[in-house]
This record gives sequence, C-alpha cells and structure tokens, in this order.
Amino acid sequence: MLILFLSVHVHAQQKDSITYNSTCVNYKIQFSTSIYAMIEFPDKVIWNFGDPASGFYNTAATKYPTHAFASPGSYYINVAVINAGDTTKLQDTITVVAPLAYNFGPDIFLCEKGDTTIVGPTIPGAVYEWNDDSLTKTPSLHVTKTGEYTLKIDGCAVTDSIGVYFSEQPKIKLGDDHVLCANEILTLNATSQNGTYTWRLNGTILSDTTGQLPVVDPGGQYIVVVTVPGCGTFSDTANITFASLPAPPFSLGPDTLLCPKQIYPLTASVAGATAYNWSTGARDSTIQITDPGVYWAFVTVSGQCEVVDTVEVTYRGDKNLDFHDTAVCKGSTLILNADFGTGTYNWTSDPPQRNDQNQTGQSTYYVYEPGLYKVIASVGQCVYTDSLHVAFDDSLKTDIGRDTSLCIGEEYILHVKSNANTFSWQDGSVATSYLVTGPGTYTLVSQNGCGLDTVSVKIDMRHCECELTVPNAFTPNGDGRNETFRPLHPCKMTDFTFKIFDRYGELVFQSSDFSKGWDGTFNGLKVSNGTYVWMATYINSDTQQKKFKKGFVVLIR
Repeated sequence: MLILFLSVHVHAQQKDSITYNSTCVNYKIQFSTSIYAMIEFPDKVIWNFGDPASGFYNTAATKYPTHAFASPGSYYINVAVINAGDTTKLQDTITVVAPLAYNFGPDIFLCEKGDTTIVGPTIPGAVYEWNDDSLTKTPSLHVTKTGEYTLKIDGCAVTDSIGVYFSEQPKIKLGDDHVLCANEILTLNATSQNGTYTWRLNGTILSDTTGQLPVVDPGGQYIVVVTVPGCGTFSDTANITFASLPAPPFSLGPDTLLCPKQIYPLTASVAGATAYNWSTGARDSTIQITDPGVYWAFVTVSGQCEVVDTVEVTYRGDKNLDFHDTAVCKGSTLILNADFGTGTYNWTSDPPQRNDQNQTGQSTYYVYEPGLYKVIASVGQCVYTDSLHVAFDDSLKTDIGRDTSLCIGEEYILHVKSNANTFSWQDGSVATSYLVTGPGTYTLVSQNGCGLDTVSVKIDMRHCECELTVPNAFTPNGDGRNETFRPLHPCKMTDFTFKIFDRYGELVFQSSDFSKGWDGTFNGLKVSNGTYVWMATYINSDTQQKKFKKGFVVLIR
C-alpha cells in the first residue's frame, strides 16, 4: 500500500518567509527561514510550532529545527531571529494533512535492454521527487535499470515501493556430449541471473533446483529448463556417460594471479592423452593466456574417454606503491607498508639505518631516522618500486578550513592538511576528507609523535534563492557515490552553459544540460587527480538577469 500526501502551500505575511520541506502528519518536518540569507550566523533563534500538545518539543532554539505534528490541522508557526541586539519576527500557518492511499502494484520483471514506466497518482500542483538520479518531477518515471523505486510527494516519503528487476538474456549451454573416464568429476552449469531451474535425467525430474548439477555415474541424457522472469524459458541438453577406463591424474594447476599484460602458458598434461579440447577452441596441449577468465580443458585418454579440469586466471590491477614525502616528530616511529601479498621486499635507506632494519622479505619497514627510503617489491613476476623522503620536526599542524555557510542540500568536503599520522572525526571515521551533508560543528582530532591537536569548523545551512549551487569536490572511483560533477540546484534558468578546464587551460568538459555531469574523463580517458576550474553562465528565468559563476572543483579517485 502506497501512502501519498496532499500538497499544501503556505503564503508568508511578510517579505521574509518561513519554509519547510513537508506538510505530513507524524513526519519530522524541517523548518528554515529566508532571513538566514541576510543573517548567516544569528546570535539566537527561537521557534514556536503552535503545537502545545507536543509539550517540551513545541519550541526549539536551533537554526534548522524539526518537528512532528501528531494530528492533522492548521498550526500557527513563529520564529524570532536575534542578532546584534535586533530581533526579527516571522509568523505563518502550516496546514498538516493526513495521507491518502495508493498502490503501485506488483514488482516488475524485464529482460535486459528493456524499459518500463512507473505511474503514480496525478495531483495538480504537487511536487514529485523520485529516488533515482533522473531529476524527474512528474507523476510517472521512465525506468531502464534494476532498483527499488520510491516516491516523495511535496517532500513526504511514500511508504510503498516497487521493484523493477532486469535480467540478462540467458545463454544456456551445457556443452558438448562427453564420455568421461571412470570416477571423473563434472558439474553441468546453467546458472542465469534470476533464473529458476528444472533438471531431468533420462526423462526423470531431479530434486536439484540449483543452477549447477554434478554428473553421476552412469550418467545419461541431461536436460535443463531455465525460467527467467521477463525473458522467458530456455533449455539445453547434454549426453554425459562414463567408460570403464579409470581416470588418470589431471590438473591445470591452482587458480593463478598474473601481473598486468603478462602472457601465461597453460598446459594440459595427462598420461596417455590423444586429443585436447579447450574452452578457447584450441586443440593443442598448451594455450597462451592473455586475458582473465575461467579456462577448462577436456583431454581424451587413449581415445576412449575424457578427463576435465578448470582453472581461474586473474590479473593484478594497475595498483602501484604510492608513498609520499612526510614529516614526523623526533622520537616517534613511522611504519611504511608495501604489502602486495606473498613476495620479497628489499628496503634501502640513505643514510643507512641500524642493522636490524637491513633486511629482505618484510613488507613493513620501521623508520627511526630522517632520510631517503626505497623499496623493491617482487610478487611473483610482478616488480614494484617506490621511494619517499622522511623529515623530522617537533610540530603538529592540522587544518580543515574555516567556518562555512552552505545552501540547504549542498554537499561540501572538508580536506585535512596536516603532518599528523592518525586522524579521528567526531563520528569515529578516520579518512583524510569528510563529506558534509548538514549543519553542525565538525571536529577532527589528529595525532603524531608530537602529541594531539583538535580543530573544528562550524558549517551553517541557509535557504538560497535561485543561485547555482555547485559542490567543491567529487570522487569518480566507481563506488556509486558522488560519481559525477554537476550543479546541485539549477533553479529556473535558460541559456545554460557549463565548462570545465584543467590547470593548463584546456577545455575538458562542456554542457548546456544542467542534469548532465562530468564523469572525470576527457576523450574517453580518465583524467588525473587535482584541481579543475569550472565556469557557468545562465539567465535567471524570474529576473531575466544574466549570471556568470566560476569556481574550483577537486577530483579525487
């Protein structure tokens, strides 16, 4: 059952106004006022929600309070903003309404490259917000990817949701018919996304309903029927029988990790082998591996039966050692970590450290004195090198920026500049940057051999008029969060242009669509971390004034 809310608009009695993000009963509504655009850091704020039944919670002394009304009705709201001895008072009435019922219907299943439209109720004048990234503001949503979709109407979270699930087009292939040597092990694989499975052996339905089925001597005709919601029903057949000749030992070896671009020979060595059938289509005893994947080989023994084995080959990514020059306090110890797995690690220092540090084979290294430190890490056939300068001083310096005022909904990243070794934010996180999503005081405790240092910044949120709001950093690293850089609050505008330049002044991105963001690439290649300049021009549709904005954005992967 979906719950939707009626749209109610409040008209302020003065030039300045009280704003809020919902009119829903039993919903924590957040309040603000446009006065904050003129007074960013008032000395005192006093709110009264006109809801005496809530007792202690009827008043608040924070800039952006929340309040939940237990019953529908009209409530008289007022706020007093006190700054430098002056008091500004605002008042308004909010009408809180009960929800209406609506049902999205059952979940939707589709095959890959399909699409569908989710339809919500149509309420004249209502503001719609879907939980995807399409910026759709209408009662219906065009869907092209798997997800659970929800809807807000006039800022009220809808209690119903609808799932849309896209399945890949199945490719069911049990393989060729085979005569296996006695005691050989083979598993048939029909695994498909969101599939359900029915197996038959010689016409009899088996109890196994998984996507993989072990073959059992004496074998026979195996048939699998796979049903994938949205795509249909698919089937395949394979005849697997067994010979009396015992299976000789056969192994392609353990799963293998290779270096980037490494070519690896894979050999099927079996006593009495007379033929080879690889997953690649090769018919020789050895193949050359150049790509990651799962490789198998059927080897015919004495022309009578087959043995089979499988091996998975993966490649180490482009990860490299990434030491940075640093400074630590006298008397403290710096631990360098070059761990790439089981291998050999050769460290050197200039000037040389004490004898117990002149060792090979350890991935960690303890620095007691200033100097130049180098490591050669040999993992299998992969070799990595890096170096850094370590200086010693008696200071601890930490900076996370100044107090800042942001627009409501704007994201902001605090970056740590410090010679400390460890960090801890107010919520216990330890990263060297922190994503700000709301007002408050953000505190960082840093530490090195010199001691502890605590720094704080105050982040204030204000209601912004129709101005372009742009974040100051983004992280296109593939984790699904903060992947693109674009304006957050485009407002009502026309003739929009958005350009991004690198530090050499070269244009790396431009767009006239404010919903289209930069993904951190140029000509199809990932650009390097660093600071980029953005420029935007647009015409405010309300005032018809032409606006020009520019700023900086930090790209972090």
